Amino acid sequence: MDLTEFSGIIRADSQPVVLLEGMRALPASDREKLVTVGRFLAENFPSASFRTGNAAGTDEAFAEGVALVDATRLEYVLPYPGHRKKQMVQGARVLPLQEVAEEEERLVALTLEASPSHSSMLEKRNVVPKLRAKAKYILRDTLKVTGLPDQGFGRATIGLFYANPDDPLTGGTGHTIRVCRQCNVPAVLQADWLTWVYE
Repeated sequence: MDLTEFSGIIRADSQPVVLLEGMRALPASDREKLVTVGRFLAENFPSASFRTGNAAGTDEAFAEGVALVDATRLEYVLPYPGHRKKQMVQGARVLPLQEVAEEEERLVALTLEASPSHSSMLEKRNVVPKLRAKAKYILRDTLKVTGLPDQGFGRATIGLFYANPDDPLTGGTGHTIRVCRQCNVPAVLQADWLTWVYE
């Protein structure tokens, strides 16, 4: 996807939400590039909000860039309240998973459809505390895509992912990409979006 196509998708949505996320193991050599891309997007698409899961690495770098322009357009979807609180940008909006308890079964169904390999963890999450903790992260990833429109957190319009180049569909990032595809939300990888700023 090129920048012109991205622009068309954003401008076609009255309240666009852009997912900015990816690997925790972000190469140090690319960190500043993601900060720059986050800033570029926030400057050039003033109608957009930007959503992340507040993980170390990619999420944090993107959020830093957006916050340089307008922290109030940043949204954090968290697995639990206070998740990496010290790393969160002041002024951003926050949606912890526990605030959408009534949506949990819907999120579980969507998660299983996208990533059936998580079925055992999700089925046992309420009886095995360790699995409950893990389940919160994967359900948070699903929530990042679906949003919660009734609470003012719209569904994602598009997602930009810094994924493992050897296996983009691995881990939580891969799960989120699969949820995007399942929900007809375009998912763009770094091979494309880095060229929007670095050609």
